[in-house]
Amino acid sequence: MIKGYPTSALVALVLMILTSWSHAQTFNQPGAEQTKPIKTIFDFKAELKLADKQEKEIRQALADLNRELQLKRAKLTILSIELEDLVKKEGDLEQIKKNLMDQANLQASMSYDDFAASRKINKVLSADQLAKWRDIQVSQKENPRQAK
Repeated sequence: MIKGYPTSALVALVLMILTSWSHAQTFNQPGAEQTKPIKTIFDFKAELKLADKQEKEIRQALADLNRELQLKRAKLTILSIELEDLVKKEGDLEQIKKNLMDQANLQASMSYDDFAASRKINKVLSADQLAKWRDIQVSQKENPRQAK
């Protein structure tokens, strides 16, 4: 841990920075080429015939995932700062190895969380909705800029 700062203070600081950075990224920048936003399942609500209850459950699953990923990104940032400090000070190789393993485990955990959230969302959909959603996803990957 960075000396003089409690873990919770560092996590709060990193979360605050990440949140303000992500909000800053949503504003249009003059002169920057604008791309169409990526469509989500909610853009196809009518086509999928999502019930309000289904939409609410999906939004909750995504909110839970986002919250978890933000926390883990903050922890990754802290680990990265600590690693940089260890490398600069030519710190103990075992500590460097532990830090790298912790980062790798967090990244794997984030990927797993994404898979788990996808499965949770898929379970909310009926068999017909899921088949339609998968077709939409395939067509979006093939033609990402094409509006449907």
